[in-house]
Amino acid sequence: MNDSIPSPEALRAGADRLISALAAHSDAEYRLAVLKRVVRRLGEDRYPLFIRLLGVVAESDDAHAQRLLADTFGTALRRMDLPGGALSSWGATRLPDAGGPVAVSALSGHFFGATPRRLLGPVEYLTVWHLQRTQRTALGAASFRTALSRLIALLNRSEDARTLYPQKLAADAQNEMEGAYTRATRERLAAMAAAWKAGRSPDEVAQAALDSGEDAPHPSGWVVRDL
Repeated sequence: MNDSIPSPEALRAGADRLISALAAHSDAEYRLAVLKRVVRRLGEDRYPLFIRLLGVVAESDDAHAQRLLADTFGTALRRMDLPGGALSSWGATRLPDAGGPVAVSALSGHFFGATPRRLLGPVEYLTVWHLQRTQRTALGAASFRTALSRLIALLNRSEDARTLYPQKLAADAQNEMEGAYTRATRERLAAMAAAWKAGRSPDEVAQAALDSGEDAPHPSGWVVRDL
């Protein structure tokens, strides 16, 4: 994986191309297809770059671009089809049940060492990246807070995204999807959802995610990085 960090100029140029591609189409479904195509072209390992592009738009003074991008996420949430990135699941591989003969179909790639991954939307991706052991070096708390606050501020530009995303997080917090979230992660998602639904500021929503687990720092030996 190439971990080189793009220059600010390259990030701004990339964000401008993204917004231009979205603005070239009036159909919301087509805009969502464009956004998902961008994620696919970047590839799984570069989903953090996609989040950084979202952050560039969030920090800009272009309210139209922010609404355009946020509305596209609103469309994705209505369709339950968020442009997602893959992180390895904490609950990795399980051996087949030993109560009888083992079918060949049970010996999947995961059994032989491949780590199962799930596609996560940008908010969930940041949260899992910060909290759980994945194929990536853990995301530091300060970077997590900053990136999450910017992302929420951007999503709040769309009424649909502002309403539907916290609902999704609350549902995820109640759903013990196999291998996707630890209990601590579900608690953070629930805290974010509650603060977001209550109309708290983006900074307060991001802080709520940290406050809900402030007594549970990364285990000893973890290496932590910036976004």
